[in-house]
Amino acid sequence: MSMDEKTGGGTTERVRQLSLHLNKLGHKVTILTTNYNLSKRPAFLPKNIEFLPLPCIIPRYYLPFPFLWKVSQVVKNADIIHLVNHWTIINVIAFIFITIYKKPYVVSPLGSLPIYGRSKLIKKFYNSLIGKRIINRANACVVTTNNEYPSFQSLGVNKSKLNHIPNGIDEKDYLFKGDDFIKEKLGLGNNPFVLFIGRLNPIKGPDLLLNAFCKIKNKLPNLDLVFIGPDEGMLKSLNEFSVQNSLNDRVHFLGFLSRDDKSRLLHASSFLSIPSRQEAMSIVVLESGIAEKPVLITDQCGFDEVEGVGGGFVVSATIDALAEGIKKMMSKKNIMEKMGKNLNTFVKKRYLWETIANDYNMLFERVVSAK
Repeated sequence: MSMDEKTGGGTTERVRQLSLHLNKLGHKVTILTTNYNLSKRPAFLPKNIEFLPLPCIIPRYYLPFPFLWKVSQVVKNADIIHLVNHWTIINVIAFIFITIYKKPYVVSPLGSLPIYGRSKLIKKFYNSLIGKRIINRANACVVTTNNEYPSFQSLGVNKSKLNHIPNGIDEKDYLFKGDDFIKEKLGLGNNPFVLFIGRLNPIKGPDLLLNAFCKIKNKLPNLDLVFIGPDEGMLKSLNEFSVQNSLNDRVHFLGFLSRDDKSRLLHASSFLSIPSRQEAMSIVVLESGIAEKPVLITDQCGFDEVEGVGGGFVVSATIDALAEGIKKMMSKKNIMEKMGKNLNTFVKKRYLWETIANDYNMLFERVVSAK
């Protein structure tokens, strides 16, 4: 529904990487999307990837202007269609032409199937009208984490259609390392800091992390907290909470950063925290692993293996659990470097995009051959 790096988050990153790597494997790739928050073609897409943005006429719902002949043509010419996310009108329009032309297709909801957050009644209506049909008629479904299986099963999807393909990471995107320059550039002091990367949205839990940090502020007086990511309605209340609790000099909201600056900040951090209330295998965990930084995540991130490989800690998605987790992480200063290396080894072994793209490639070829 969007290829804007600033607001698209992990979904946009996954589509970007998958498109680039399938293109490297020799496939012709076309991205059908909206022009939400875009004034021109994204610079990260090479010219041999076809980019087809439809005008977004209602940003709140990513509602595209229905250039039906364009969608018709791109679906008709495709060997296989990959529908990403779930609550999108652009998927509905594509699905109509998929049905007309009897094209094989794969769906990757990326953790979006549960009805959560705003517009619950609209989402229930969407599922009953068309959403459930899109998922069930797919030739194959991609499951990012084991946490997603119940969501598919609740919609009646046959287990034989489910294929586990996790998120991936490209280590070349995180070569820039932390230094004094990045702290000076972003107005940070010399204190060590906990890093949050993500949208300032309730589902990502930035309020949980800020409240947890407030609980331990006196026990760890030289520790700062840094948030990077676009605002989705929470920045004002988070800022006000920081001021009210005398944290405004220790809590930093930096907004959206370039990929290079994000890499620098990751390398400069003590550890990364992902306090999500719901997540489908956070890409940010992989980013932290590539930067050799340990993580503190919730058990809603779909990545509990982190603790098993000694790359960080997994806690419940509550203020108290996160507060204890921060204290636990900072008490392990002598082994944090080792934890970061453990996570790095784990990520490189299983989650590089070269491997993930091949998994998708084999799935797509299998579906096309069967059709």
